[in-house]
Amino acid sequence: MSKRDARDRRTRRLRPGIEGLEVREVLSSLGPTLPGRHYPALDVQQFVPILYPPGTPQPTAAEVARESFTARAVGRYTVGPGRFSTQSISIHGYGKPATSNFSRRLHFQFYIFEPSSPGGKVTGVVNFLTGAALNTGASFVLDLSGPTGTEVHGLPTHLYWVHDSTSGTMFTGAGSGIPGFGNFPGNYVNSDGTLTSPLANGAAPSSVNNWNLGLGDVRFQFIPDAHHPAGTLGSGRVIMVLHGLLNASGALNPADKAYN
Repeated sequence: MSKRDARDRRTRRLRPGIEGLEVREVLSSLGPTLPGRHYPALDVQQFVPILYPPGTPQPTAAEVARESFTARAVGRYTVGPGRFSTQSISIHGYGKPATSNFSRRLHFQFYIFEPSSPGGKVTGVVNFLTGAALNTGASFVLDLSGPTGTEVHGLPTHLYWVHDSTSGTMFTGAGSGIPGFGNFPGNYVNSDGTLTSPLANGAAPSSVNNWNLGLGDVRFQFIPDAHHPAGTLGSGRVIMVLHGLLNASGALNPADKAYN
């Protein structure tokens, strides 16, 4: 703001002034600053009996809260033709920065493929790059799968994810238990793309308490542009929200808030 100079009423000139502002704290992440802790994600209990079927080691309530994972991201997307005859369209999305209760900064990129045949499964992959003072290139890969039927304007809004063992640094090491990358989606997603327990497919694991096993879902909101770029079938903004369970040790995580 500027104040009128009372000594110069004739010219009505204004002089600079400083006005006090209220203090507001910026929301920089989804997690508290307590070392080794994060805010638990809501509604993750639905994934417990699938990730940890009866007959396997069962997590305590505290362990479920520790493994809970959520991430929120906003970015851009474009729609193009499918890459193979079994795919009708491909959707490419990217953006930065996302935030989660595991890391303060995440850059992301994803590809999703809609099936060309009715009743087929939607497939895809999303990759996060974490940002931290000690490591800026940790790759966090999630494989996507889900049923058709949630599409809005031809684009899917709800898929499931599992942690891919090809992830890097603190997310490496899916172990030999199920659900590892090699067992997904066959043992965890039905032919129509819906989530199911491995027990239903006769694939009961002997042990699942391995680091970095994870399972959850992702919801998309696609907001189309009024005019999309030439050479594409569509474009716009995308909002992505993930939540689920991820058994990350924390000791190998240089992007943990305790380091930042």
